[in-house]
Amino acid sequence: MVAVPFTLPSPTSRTARLLVTLVTWLAILLLALGGFLVAADGAVDTLGEPILLLVLAAASFAASIWAKRRIQRDIDAKLYRLERFTQAFGQTQGTLRSLDGRIVFWGIGAERLYGYSEKEALGKNALDLLQTRCPLSPDEINAILVRDGEWQGELTRRHKDGREIHIISKWSLNRGEAGEPEVAIEVSSDITSIKLAERELHQTNALLRAILETAPGLIYAKDLQGRIILANVSTLDLIGRPWSEVEGRTDLEFLDSKTQAELVMANDRRIMDQAKTEEFEEIISREGRHPRVWSSTKAPLRDADGKVIGLVGVSVEITERKRIEDRLQLMVNELNHRVKNTLATVQAIASQTLRGGDPIVRQNLERRLMALAAAHDVLTREKWEGASIDDVVTGALAPFGDGGDYRFTVSGPSLRLLPRAALALAMGLHELTTNALKYGALSTLAGQVAINWQIVEGASPALRLTWTESGGPPVIAPLRRGFGVRLIERSLAQDLGGKASVIFDQPSGIIGTIEAPLADVAVSAEVTPLLQAGAR
Repeated sequence: MVAVPFTLPSPTSRTARLLVTLVTWLAILLLALGGFLVAADGAVDTLGEPILLLVLAAASFAASIWAKRRIQRDIDAKLYRLERFTQAFGQTQGTLRSLDGRIVFWGIGAERLYGYSEKEALGKNALDLLQTRCPLSPDEINAILVRDGEWQGELTRRHKDGREIHIISKWSLNRGEAGEPEVAIEVSSDITSIKLAERELHQTNALLRAILETAPGLIYAKDLQGRIILANVSTLDLIGRPWSEVEGRTDLEFLDSKTQAELVMANDRRIMDQAKTEEFEEIISREGRHPRVWSSTKAPLRDADGKVIGLVGVSVEITERKRIEDRLQLMVNELNHRVKNTLATVQAIASQTLRGGDPIVRQNLERRLMALAAAHDVLTREKWEGASIDDVVTGALAPFGDGGDYRFTVSGPSLRLLPRAALALAMGLHELTTNALKYGALSTLAGQVAINWQIVEGASPALRLTWTESGGPPVIAPLRRGFGVRLIERSLAQDLGGKASVIFDQPSGIIGTIEAPLADVAVSAEVTPLLQAGAR
């Protein structure tokens, strides 16, 4: 049985005492009235007096029975209410304990919260059983209970399985009829998940503060109106103002250049309107100082429902990098100019040197130099970052296009070649075209050439390019491989890190095949220069 500490209704309760007193006085009054009537008559017959006393006694007994039944009904009603309360209270996470700490009531709710059964908990000291850590000592809490009647605070307790539980506990003091303290009623609410969330939030905030304080770049956040809601120390240093003068203000209010501020805010507005992350360059500088270039990555800031409520951004200064890039570009432009001049000089020297020699040799040399120059022009236009295979093939075939486009059929997927691969492929295609003009399909009006390339999938993807002639005269393998074939099968294969072959024993023209690992000839996606969104 559960030990219920509340004061139960009893015959000594105030209501019962009043009823007993009332009945007693009523009996006395009836007896006094009977005596008065006897005295007033002067004489009562022997039978009348006992009858009168019997009536008075019966009335007194009836009143007593009525009072006892009234008291019993009161007791039953209070016991019913107490039973209902006990059942309801047992479902909560509440307990009852004496002032010395012993548990006198342990419901199902408490068993679910702490893991101990009623049998394991009753009679035990609550502080010891649950390894309770309180903000005050037990004596101090009891003193507050006696003085104020209640106490509330956060407690840390230990579950039966060893888990730590955080609760909000409210204790109320129940007193007896004489006002003496009897039992403490404790109602608890489990806030463990809240405390864990608070701890995680604190750790996240600490990490964010560490990032904001140590990051070398600018970190900031703005609302939909472009007002600053977060800025790290680096951002405040750039602006040259304390946080109190920056918070809640727009770039127009604290940047020295209004033009720069308007461009920055236009970029911000585009990010928020389009709700997507972008990376681009911005210029932000202090008045009277050299412009400073920043690489900014900005993303929309969203609320819990996914609605855009602003933006967050990180900007890293790239001023020095831009200066180096500009100097390198100037050097590359100068080098390109000198290489073109060198190729022109070599071509002129070769033409003059071979003027009295074999004109075919001179023509072949000049065409090879022109093919090299054409490939060089393609790479120069692409800033030597690579070249499209379509441009390389088109440039290599351009000097031989007098017969019309129908002479060549070109097909294959889009692909960017590394500079070394582009030059090697251009020279190889030139040699194949020259050979076709002399001995192969292009030596007749009906001859055609099909150039196709494809990506061969596998563990190590490869680029395969095929040169197929048709409609030309029968071709037989030469007794000696010329310079062009040797250049294809040896130098080209070596430059591409693959293999190349030229097959002559075909009825209508040769078939050339070039195959190389894709990683050695193509610009990888990881290093392909990204387009800078928002660049002007």
